[in-house]
Amino acid sequence: MTKETQMNIFTQAVKEGSFSSAARSLHLTPSAVSKQINALEDRLGVRLLNRTTRKIHLTEAGARYLEHCQRILIDIENAESEVGGMRDSPRGLLRVNAPVVMGARRIAPLLVEFKERYPDIKIEMNLSDHRVDLMESGDDVALRIGDELYDSSMIARRICRLRRIVYAAPSYLDKYGEPQTPEELLDHNCITYNEPAYLNDWPFINCPGPKLIHVSGSFLSNNGEAHHYAALQGLGIARLATLLCGERIQSGDLVEILRDYEPPSRVYFWAIYPQNRYVAPKLRVFLDFLLEKLSPIPPWDQYET
Repeated sequence: MTKETQMNIFTQAVKEGSFSSAARSLHLTPSAVSKQINALEDRLGVRLLNRTTRKIHLTEAGARYLEHCQRILIDIENAESEVGGMRDSPRGLLRVNAPVVMGARRIAPLLVEFKERYPDIKIEMNLSDHRVDLMESGDDVALRIGDELYDSSMIARRICRLRRIVYAAPSYLDKYGEPQTPEELLDHNCITYNEPAYLNDWPFINCPGPKLIHVSGSFLSNNGEAHHYAALQGLGIARLATLLCGERIQSGDLVEILRDYEPPSRVYFWAIYPQNRYVAPKLRVFLDFLLEKLSPIPPWDQYET
């Protein structure tokens, strides 16, 4: 086999964590994978992997070699995509990594139309709220939420601004009344985080009292989806991103409150990808598609209060 093929087998084995899993992904037999890894180590004259009965582990040399393999394989894919893109429509496998809620709720539904436009692009979507090393994961683009995202080795493209609002169900407001100022939240049952605690300090503007209100209540969770559904059931007042509740505000199932005190948002939705001279057509059209669908005002914020 070629050096490129051996690099690909080695990289896939590390990614999958075992020869048998890599063999299934590559449509090879485990013995064929083992044979090529052994041949690669013999050619290089170093051990790249330590094997146990169930797992494989990188040696120091293996970790160094993996970094080179990932860069080389990406360069090969980009080179072929660039040349192919001169005559063909965007094509190939596009690996997208996105936050769990954003990816499942907002990005996945858009992919039906994207696939209709670009049938030759295959999408692999991985959902994770953890920071991702694109060189290690092999993803083409990471979609992330934050204020300023900076990494000199990456390009961060701003897609849209994200709002956080205070809201409640009509059933809660009918029973307990609607707070007219941020300080009145202290007399209400607010849906809060058990961790991290600073998320329970809600910021406001245009108020004579404190600009941070430390709220409390009888329902705590570390998950925004849980907060959203608790508020929907009338358990209390929540403060969450509109990407979770925008349609419910539009339908009247939830009511936005204290809007005059809402601070300007500094949180954005970003697309992050490696800083290469060449952006593959499959990635370029995906970024353009996100901007078309979500910028400047995402659809879940297109409502009147």
